[in-house]
Amino acid sequence: MTDLAPSRMSAPEEAADGDRLAALDGYDILDTPPEEGFDDIVRLAALACDAPMALVSLVDGERQWFKARIGFTTDQTDLGSSVCVYALAEPDLLVIPDLAADPRTRDNPLVTGPPRIRFYAGAPLRAAGGQALGSLCVIDRTPRSDGLTARQAEMLRTLARQVMALMELRRIISGRDGRIARHREAKERLDRTAARLRVSEAHWRGLFERLDEGLIIAEVVRDEAGRAQDWRYLDVNAAWGRLVGIDPAAAVGRTVREVFPGIESAWVHDVVGVVETAEPAAFTRPLGALQRWYEARAFPLDGDRFAVLFVEVTGRVRADLRHGALLEIGDRLRTLDTPPAITRMAAAIVGPALGAACAGFGWLDEGAEHLTVEAEWTADGTPGLAGRHRLAKYGDVRRALLLGEPVVVQDALADPRTAGRRGRWNGMRIRTLVAVPMREGGRTVGVLVVHGDAPRAWSPEAVAFLNDVADRLMVAMARVRAQERQAMLNQELSHRMKNMLAMIQAIAGQTLKRVTEQDAVEGFRQRLHALASAQDVLLQADWAAAPMRQVVETALLASGLADRVAIRGPDVTLGPRATLSLSLLLHELATNAAKYGALSAEDGRIAVEWRTEAATDELVLAWTERGGPPVVPPTRTGFGSRLVGAGLAGTGGVTLRYPPTGFEAEMRATLNQVQAP
Repeated sequence: MTDLAPSRMSAPEEAADGDRLAALDGYDILDTPPEEGFDDIVRLAALACDAPMALVSLVDGERQWFKARIGFTTDQTDLGSSVCVYALAEPDLLVIPDLAADPRTRDNPLVTGPPRIRFYAGAPLRAAGGQALGSLCVIDRTPRSDGLTARQAEMLRTLARQVMALMELRRIISGRDGRIARHREAKERLDRTAARLRVSEAHWRGLFERLDEGLIIAEVVRDEAGRAQDWRYLDVNAAWGRLVGIDPAAAVGRTVREVFPGIESAWVHDVVGVVETAEPAAFTRPLGALQRWYEARAFPLDGDRFAVLFVEVTGRVRADLRHGALLEIGDRLRTLDTPPAITRMAAAIVGPALGAACAGFGWLDEGAEHLTVEAEWTADGTPGLAGRHRLAKYGDVRRALLLGEPVVVQDALADPRTAGRRGRWNGMRIRTLVAVPMREGGRTVGVLVVHGDAPRAWSPEAVAFLNDVADRLMVAMARVRAQERQAMLNQELSHRMKNMLAMIQAIAGQTLKRVTEQDAVEGFRQRLHALASAQDVLLQADWAAAPMRQVVETALLASGLADRVAIRGPDVTLGPRATLSLSLLLHELATNAAKYGALSAEDGRIAVEWRTEAATDELVLAWTERGGPPVVPPTRTGFGSRLVGAGLAGTGGVTLRYPPTGFEAEMRATLNQVQAP
């Protein structure tokens, strides 16, 4: 790359592009509060790329603003401090192995000053029109000459697509709210109009036909006992016919059960209820015969007559169901730790959210000839998909799936890709389906399938939802596999560490068996045992962080006198180094207490308490002995004294007191020190 003369390079001209800024403005997202979905994505990006910092960065005309961030303190910077601005012109990932060496960024204030970032990788966030709005990036304070692995790069791209999916979903919801407001205004207009209906029949008829909302005038149909059983159409407007796909003339004079055989009883009972109660009622429900949702408001007129104003809200309801399903899947994924549990959970959410008869997940075999469905959800009475299926038996679907393209079939008996397999589709009661490939490492490894028993036109939003679910599941299963690999590695490390400690003990036993001071030899052995106990605690926490209470309890159990020790303190996690240091420290204190202090007396007791102090951001540990023999300060300093003096994190901060009531120690260290890896 050619070096540029200025010491600080200006932002690329893409930052000021009018079309790009207009596209960003259309999402109406800048300066909005944090949202859990975006926060989850930056956490996943940081985990996937093993980076301390991750950002969802949106580049405006004068600044970059962070919708979500982790490990980064400020929520925006000017463009002169931006690295993400250079990602706008990139067709794919922008990876800068060493920011201090790249002429575009070497003089950036965030590189030359705090937080002194050195590595950057960002995936552009592109709108549907292709405009780059910003990036999903990961940042490290250490250069990475090798950049990202292929897997990390693919996961960063996948998560960037999820950011755009969430932004599109926010825009859809915003538009939905606007439509709801317009519908509410229409209802209010109709309420005002209803009061004037009796004044002018001609005026009423004109308004009746001009309404965009469907309007029904009907009367209750009663049995001989006077009980309401049905209702009859007296009049409907043209909008009614458009909304239900029936000629208005074919409805007038007939009952609702005649027009819609098998209609849900709630449409009869709830609408008739406004006559019985003389009170208006509003409701939203599906009309199963049409596979559509309607929002309706019914109000009484006179006698057994009533009116119903309604609009179709299928798109809004399905969008709400999909949004709720994504949120539920995101929440549930945090608690599941096996691929079968993940796929079973998702199938049970995806199927009802799309109104499908069946949802299932299957994995392709090595040759991608067969699909084995292991997890599925089915509606009552629907045959399942569980088992091994040869893709060729279902028509021409394999090639598209292997290319990473979803297979969307409105009618399996009419689609040229599947029509040749009519017997198979009829036997399985499948008329419509969507199959979405699940990709890993650039190849299709599994398929997410939903199907129904009647033809259906699948919306692009429904297919995008399934793609989103498939991507989330692959990310979650990658996380599970990474955790499984880490657990195996930890077990192997533990096994080798124990072997090494056992070897050290054996060597020490042979080497020191002729030493006359066997107390010192025994002390050495017990310290090795304390280290082994601390290592077991860290293993349970994947060598990342250990609960302080567990560390204290494990160390004191090794003394054999834990029943005479009172332990109290809040939940605090310790890093690996502090865990080992604290274990040895407590071992020395317990050993001294057993030899010379409170535990050497029958009635002696020890209190171990810790607390955090917000003012100094410190962890404070107090060791208090009572009921033992009188104590005096030691006259010489041995290894144990030096170990105690090193404190919680090996940095000191120890106060020792020797009052007549018993030995006391207070140790302080910052939370950063004790929680450091």
